[in-house]
Amino acid sequence: MTDSADKSHTSQPSVTVLVLHWRGIEKTRRCLTSLRADTYSKSHVLLVTNGSPEGDGPSLAAEFPEVELLSLDRNYGFAGGCNRGIEKALSDQADFVWLLNNDAVAKPESIEHLVKAAQVNPDGAAFGAIVLEGNSSTAEEAGLGEINFNKAKTYLRKIGSNSESTLTQGGYSCAWLSGSNLLLRSSALRQVGLFDERYYLYFEDVELCKRLTDAGFKCLLIPGSTIEHEGNASTQGGLSLWRSYYYSRNRLLFFTQYCSPNQRPMALMSIWGHFLKHCLTLPLRGKAGQARLKAEWLGLNDFYSKRLGPATCLDWCESIKL
Repeated sequence: MTDSADKSHTSQPSVTVLVLHWRGIEKTRRCLTSLRADTYSKSHVLLVTNGSPEGDGPSLAAEFPEVELLSLDRNYGFAGGCNRGIEKALSDQADFVWLLNNDAVAKPESIEHLVKAAQVNPDGAAFGAIVLEGNSSTAEEAGLGEINFNKAKTYLRKIGSNSESTLTQGGYSCAWLSGSNLLLRSSALRQVGLFDERYYLYFEDVELCKRLTDAGFKCLLIPGSTIEHEGNASTQGGLSLWRSYYYSRNRLLFFTQYCSPNQRPMALMSIWGHFLKHCLTLPLRGKAGQARLKAEWLGLNDFYSKRLGPATCLDWCESIKL
């Protein structure tokens, strides 16, 4: 980060960089270290510890004294944890909030590119950097979010993979952007609201972007900005089954919420066809496949039982070694 003497350019919008931490302290350290090289003069880092079981918020705050710490009493999920941080940023009158996953590494110019794009696109509410998934030698670029309502699927595409994606005012318009890095305009959030906490984890970024675009705002991928993203840093081992549960449950939640009446039958057929295929194939993959199938079934069952938000049926996941 630049020193306070450089932060006197009042014409620049203010940005709160929100890093959500639950587990993976080494990854969070790496993320916060990368932000120290940030070239944007009016950025401020807010570290939200989301009920971290290791209680490592104070030690991170001591290592990074330039970072503001917000400690939550429990794990509110990605949606709820980010919302608590966004609410703090909005109360502090931040013009923008940049969500950055703790398993991501920002380039020094990332924020600057995103803010410049936001300034020339006043109808844009969400801006994202290109995501480099994997290590530097095998990294795959992604970021253009697409939604196929008939197939009940979402995608993050490379630039150029979608014939409809065209560069306008420095950005590519798309249906949604990954929550791994997401610059959000505060005024738009005040209009449409924050993340829907019923999702807790997964699909909350798709849903917020859908509300923003439905309200007439744009979601723009900015090619001049990049981040490196490891992905799923907090849900390794048995906790990977959380992904199976929340993805299955929240896929149903999103597409039943936003499909048109004509699209809904095809979407439901796709979702249940995918699950029935897994009923045949996952048991053949041993203990890991059987556990994944159980998690998916619990997700579907909880959706139809209207049990949303944080799951109460996943205590068994952490003890499983996959």
